[in-house]
Formats: sequence, C-alpha cells, structure tokens
Amino acid sequence: MERFNTTDIILASVLDLAGAELIDIEINGNKGTFIFSNVNDELIFKYDLAKCMVEPIAFNNKIKQLTTSVRRKLKRK
Repeated sequence: MERFNTTDIILASVLDLAGAELIDIEINGNKGTFIFSNVNDELIFKYDLAKCMVEPIAFNNKIKQLTTSVRRKLKRK
C-alpha cells in the first residue's frame, strides 16, 4: 500500500471525496498531515491543473470535517 501525505486541506478534501482512503491524520506543530492510500496519480495531476470537479456542498462539509478532526487531535496532544 503506497501512502500519499499532504498538509493541504483542500487537496485532502478532494482526495477524500474522490474515494482515496484517509488512513490517518498526524499532527506536526499546529498543522495536520493527511495520510492517504489508494491515491490516483491522475487525480493529483488534475488537481494541480485546476481541473478537478467535486460537489460543492460535500466539499465544504469535508473541509469542515477535516478541520474539526485536526483540532480534536491538537487538543489531545
């Protein structure tokens, strides 16, 4: 299983909505690093070119969910 790490919450939201498996969130200082498996390289390429499409309400909700998850982990630290 190849892992893909990112601190970019926008990218993490897109990956999660696209079906990549979020396997962990690691805390580094006051930031979260999102760790995924099953990441499609083509999706990363599309993201970098601003050609990804996601459902806007689900995207907004996913950002809120990931932000909350990072904040909870920061409190436990």
